[in-house]
Amino acid sequence: MFDFGIKDSVGRKLTDLKDTLVQYGKQEVRDPLISLLKWTGYGLVGLIFITAGLGHLSLGILRLLQSEVTALDGGLSFLPYFIIFAFLLLIATLSYRSIKSRQ
Repeated sequence: MFDFGIKDSVGRKLTDLKDTLVQYGKQEVRDPLISLLKWTGYGLVGLIFITAGLGHLSLGILRLLQSEVTALDGGLSFLPYFIIFAFLLLIATLSYRSIKSRQ
């Protein structure tokens, strides 16, 4: 855009100004956005792994309660589901409190 001759001092200053503005734009806009996207990606991957782990743990405890605890057979067969729900609610509450205490 600013393609002036090198011999011209005004052209050289305009070229330096353009280069400085482009570098400043990269430094103040592009680099923070790239860093933000990187940390957001790490957070999403962590969320996926934590959710999958909690899901597997909950299903494992549910199956354990249903198959091994004979006191929960018959009329109390709904109780393992409430136990798992309470466990997940406890995990969510602890996570919420941990996040709120850091702010």
